[in-house]
Amino acid sequence: MSEYSYRKRSREREIRKKRRLLICMGTASILALMVGVVVLIKVMFTDDSSAANDPVSIVEDAEPVAEEEQGVIKDGVFIAGTDVSGMDYAEVNQALDNYVAGIVSGSVELKVNKKTVTASLEDIGTECDTDSAISGAFALEEAGKVDLQFDIDEELFKEFIDRECRQYEVKPKNAKLSRVDGNFVVKKGKVGKTIDEAATRELLVNEINSSAAAGSVNIKVAAVINEEDPEYTSEDFGRVKDVIGKFSTNYQESQVQRSSNLKNAVGFIDGSIVYPGETFSVADTIYPLSADNGYKDAPSYQDGQVVDSLGGGVCQVSTTLYNAVLRAELQIVQRQNHSMAVSYVQASMDAAIAGDYKDLKFTNNTDTPIYIQGYAAGGTITFTVYGHETRPSSRKIEFVSEKVQTIDPGADIVTKDPNMKEGTEHVTQSAHVGCVANLYKIVYENGVEVSREKINSSRYQAEPRHVTIGTKKDDDKDKDEKDKDKDKKNKDKKDKDNTEKKDNSSDANNTPVTDAPASEPATDAPAPVQEEPAPQVQEQPVDGSASDGGAAGGGEGTAPDAAAGEAAPAQ
Repeated sequence: MSEYSYRKRSREREIRKKRRLLICMGTASILALMVGVVVLIKVMFTDDSSAANDPVSIVEDAEPVAEEEQGVIKDGVFIAGTDVSGMDYAEVNQALDNYVAGIVSGSVELKVNKKTVTASLEDIGTECDTDSAISGAFALEEAGKVDLQFDIDEELFKEFIDRECRQYEVKPKNAKLSRVDGNFVVKKGKVGKTIDEAATRELLVNEINSSAAAGSVNIKVAAVINEEDPEYTSEDFGRVKDVIGKFSTNYQESQVQRSSNLKNAVGFIDGSIVYPGETFSVADTIYPLSADNGYKDAPSYQDGQVVDSLGGGVCQVSTTLYNAVLRAELQIVQRQNHSMAVSYVQASMDAAIAGDYKDLKFTNNTDTPIYIQGYAAGGTITFTVYGHETRPSSRKIEFVSEKVQTIDPGADIVTKDPNMKEGTEHVTQSAHVGCVANLYKIVYENGVEVSREKINSSRYQAEPRHVTIGTKKDDDKDKDEKDKDKDKKNKDKKDKDNTEKKDNSSDANNTPVTDAPASEPATDAPAPVQEEPAPQVQEQPVDGSASDGGAAGGGEGTAPDAAAGEAAPAQ
């Protein structure tokens, strides 16, 4: 705080003091007038001359109060280390302003976690209430000393800490867990070290007042530090060592683009740690399904048709993880089935990913972190959930899919193509049989079933076969064949003319040469092209959507791999 600001405050105090004096004098005058009126009334009615002396004494008692406020301080009076003997209000106010200005211009060195921050006492919000000290000095009837109390403005001090010191705090960090060469490796966490603002401010106030009384204004203190342990320590992660859930599905490595997408998505999930009470989202972890994020175009079904989309195949990743999480008995928050059944798991065991409306989410409902390990290689996706096993070894769980309804795909959807030869057909999509299936969780104790719980009920729509047939009819003669016959006829005529010119002697025999019919020389006519029908796509359950409008970037609509012995799927 500058000397100018203190002088300004001094002038303001003088104005306030004069205002108080005027109010006091006005009040005394009014009081005196009222007393005079009362005395006058008493004299008129009581004729008691002695009563007239009372108001005089009252007025005389009131006047010295104002005179004392405007007077001077008694001899031998000190405020802090300043002698204010014989000073009036303005003089003592100016003397204290100068004294305080000298104090707050001093420096403070605040040590924060091995870092030192230097500032003036004014910068940290140091202030002093000189009015109370001055009033105390005027109130003394004899020599004495009045203390001058310094303080620090809370708001200004907080601004100083946030601006200059917060950067040197150490935030607590959880321990880290990774898996290397089949073993868990735990990295220790870090203890947090944060500034205790209230305690540090109190410490500084005490130091400032002590130093000011001793005449020193350069302060060196260490901030009061609070230590905060990380939420999860290496001891917590040391408990994460048990396999609590595991599941695998198969895919075809020959489908290069789709295989690449599977491995990419698995890589995003592998190594994930889910803390107790935390919810994990597959979509948030593997999105966006873009080329920049490593995804490729792979076949998927959209509106009942096979289309290429970025990220085709990722639904198999979420499905595999879903089944591992079920076996870990974690809390499923969100899961939707595909529109049509998939081949890599039984009905009701799938988990679709599409846009922002289909996702797999689950919450860690255990009291320790869980670690998710995933890999995709050799045609197999596997997810393993590690945690702290608390379930008894006698307890076993099993998941069973049960179909309760079959839905017929219905009649073929036929598209006519005028450019295809009549009698030929091409299957663009095989039929899909729909169904309704329930998934049950069965718990066994010592080999005996003790409970059976329905986990979900899933409905898969049917999709009829899509066929394109040719409607192009054959002409009596193909245009190309007619043109070739015409060329042959012209050639035969030309040969005849040349022969007649070269061999006039043959006129004696007069053996006429005639044009051969164009239809006779079959060897000269082009052989008809045998149009082989396109190979039919065998019926394959696909994780596609005919009703949902298809997959968003290779999600819910991804076509699956075929099971062993079946024809290759659209992918």
